[in-house]
Amino acid sequence: MNKVTLFCLGLGLTSKKKYSVVDRLLGFLTLVPPIFWFLTPINAASAGVLSIGGYPPWDKCILGLLTVALAGWGINTLNHYVDRERDKAIWPGRVIPTGRVKASSALASAVLLLICALLFSWFFFNPVNFLTLLLAIVLGSLYSAYLRDKVGYLSLPPIVGLIYLGGWAAFSPETLFSSLLPWYLYLLGVAWQAAHIMTYYPLHITYDINGKPVMNTPALFFTPSPQVAIGIGTGFVGLTLLLSVLLSFLAPLSPLYLVLVLAAGIYALSSGLGLLKDTLNREKGLKAFASLSIFRLTISVAILLDIFVYCR
Repeated sequence: MNKVTLFCLGLGLTSKKKYSVVDRLLGFLTLVPPIFWFLTPINAASAGVLSIGGYPPWDKCILGLLTVALAGWGINTLNHYVDRERDKAIWPGRVIPTGRVKASSALASAVLLLICALLFSWFFFNPVNFLTLLLAIVLGSLYSAYLRDKVGYLSLPPIVGLIYLGGWAAFSPETLFSSLLPWYLYLLGVAWQAAHIMTYYPLHITYDINGKPVMNTPALFFTPSPQVAIGIGTGFVGLTLLLSVLLSFLAPLSPLYLVLVLAAGIYALSSGLGLLKDTLNREKGLKAFASLSIFRLTISVAILLDIFVYCR
């Protein structure tokens, strides 16, 4: 896996004996994998533009992107703090195990970032958006602290789906419960996140003293083998591809959207099928994980591009 891809996944920083101020700042920035700096806000934005069939004023666009970015940064930072001991074995190159960022500093910054996100939502948007964001933050924190280890990784997708409801509610709160489309976007988000997290599943495997793979975290009240996990993930990739294609018939989207989504979806599906044949291959796992991130990014960018070109 090349260094650029590893960096985009938040795994590419090298360990040093001594860190400069710039090194530590870069560490804070990569508490969120750089690809998610774009992915999470753009996902919310895609729902926002569909909610009104166009673009809101640019100041609102910028404020919305910043709000989602702060919330995503806070949740990911909190997750790093909770995982600081586990990462010493699984991801020793992450910023807390390497000492780039102190655990106490990560926790303090997570709390500050989440408070800022909620304040932005309250003052610049509306109560429905605020409550959706608050629910996402509470459940996301609960996932990191409890749900993941006790229930399993698949408790995350219904939480991540709230990103799309929040994006919709930011600009059209009155239609959130009267339109089918935001809930379809929610379902699409859930399917994608299930594919994403189950493809990531074997990358968290450790090995016992006999070299046998060990997985301590369940998928959903059960612990599958790596091959079963990838099989589940690949199934959700197929479902995500189907739902993303059908979206073009439910929303005012042109063939431009469909072409972009099909290309990215087929690539993600082929990467998942390749991993299914070699589930413990870490490089293939990272490639499949990255291809799914690109797929989700493509869906949202295609929506934004399509609305910009055809619905102005």
